[in-house]
Amino acid sequence: MKILFYVSLGIVVLATILFLLAYRKRIVWWFTCSKPQKRIEYNQNNRLAIVIPARNEGKTVLPLIESLKTQNYNYANFDVHIVVKEDSDPTIDMVKELMPEAFFYVDKEQKTKGHALDYCLKDICKNKKGEYDAFIIIDADCLLDNNFLGEMNNALGSGKDVYNSKLVVKNYLNKGHKSNSWSTRCNGLIWTLMSELGNRAKSDRGITTMVLGTGLMIRASLVEKWNGWPYQKTLTEDIELQRSCALNHYSTEYVSSAICYVEESTSLHVTNIRRQRWMSGVVHCDRLYDDLLRRNMKTKEDKLNFYSFHCLYHVYWYVGFLCLATIYSLAIAIVLNCDNNPLMINFYCLAVGSVFLIYLGMLAMTIRCMVVDRKYLKMNFLQKIFICLTHPIYYMGYIGIMIKCFALKQKVDWKRIERVEFKESSFEKVE
Repeated sequence: MKILFYVSLGIVVLATILFLLAYRKRIVWWFTCSKPQKRIEYNQNNRLAIVIPARNEGKTVLPLIESLKTQNYNYANFDVHIVVKEDSDPTIDMVKELMPEAFFYVDKEQKTKGHALDYCLKDICKNKKGEYDAFIIIDADCLLDNNFLGEMNNALGSGKDVYNSKLVVKNYLNKGHKSNSWSTRCNGLIWTLMSELGNRAKSDRGITTMVLGTGLMIRASLVEKWNGWPYQKTLTEDIELQRSCALNHYSTEYVSSAICYVEESTSLHVTNIRRQRWMSGVVHCDRLYDDLLRRNMKTKEDKLNFYSFHCLYHVYWYVGFLCLATIYSLAIAIVLNCDNNPLMINFYCLAVGSVFLIYLGMLAMTIRCMVVDRKYLKMNFLQKIFICLTHPIYYMGYIGIMIKCFALKQKVDWKRIERVEFKESSFEKVE
């Protein structure tokens, strides 16, 4: 039985070593953001089209409209386009009071955000072709830093096709504490993981960034080539665009100086709906695009792109293995306990150690996120310690979500998510 224990322990150690070797590039990317990103200075003022899908958003969109009106960018150089589903949507009248010059589009057939974008962009390509230099897509529940449009305009000087802004949790800016829950603070770290700990390194290496569907800018020549928004096969239209960028070699860039504040739900239940919907869309995209990506893997950049799209699968397999190792060790320990065999302690320790390895890896990721974005995390010292210690447990919730995605292939429909109510003029942006 001792031999069985040492073999089991050896397999866990070997699996950990193999995982670290497979995931090492992604870990290295965590430390690319140690120095500030070099900003691009661009003297030309481009014409920008701001597209906001705002189906039944009501008051939610108003802080975004206010932040657009206070941009340090010439108001004559951008237009705002709002997409709703019904003529009677109260969002229209609410926005008109603040910004009567905004353009409105009623897409009665829309089922997803991708459909709404396609309807709006098709109309612009038809009736305003050549009028804009770039399109910026922003979700209705977002808020923009005053320099957002100016920084995105500067980024156009790099000549890239698709641009990602830096995403920060909007809830942190609210003067009230009701908009910040444990779930809000935990899930909010994912934006740091995808932006500063992911897109920053990808952008610096010239590979395709994680295209996120808000605070996203696309050069007009590309939108006019598509004649709308062609990515409507899944619930994650932004991940479809990312895969397409890799396949068609559209260049991408991350702009850390352009800050878009995104809303996080205060409810764990609502957050889990969002997480399930997003992960289901990602898995769906992988099923649609993986064969094409493999067949077109010719350059070093293509291989790095494929790695960046799938390195999370190394995590899935490793965590899955550790979960099985835990169940296996507990089962052996229980059997040995029935015979009062002292080796049961060894197997209990192996079970605890397997779980601890999952926790330890996520703790390291959490600490790095909190160090990188400490400027934006509006928490006191004790709150930061608490989130740091509990975020790995929260993140383990993805285990159940991924089981549903892979094993059960659970179908997820697009639904409007319950919004957080913020008081007007209650935001304090980070300087």
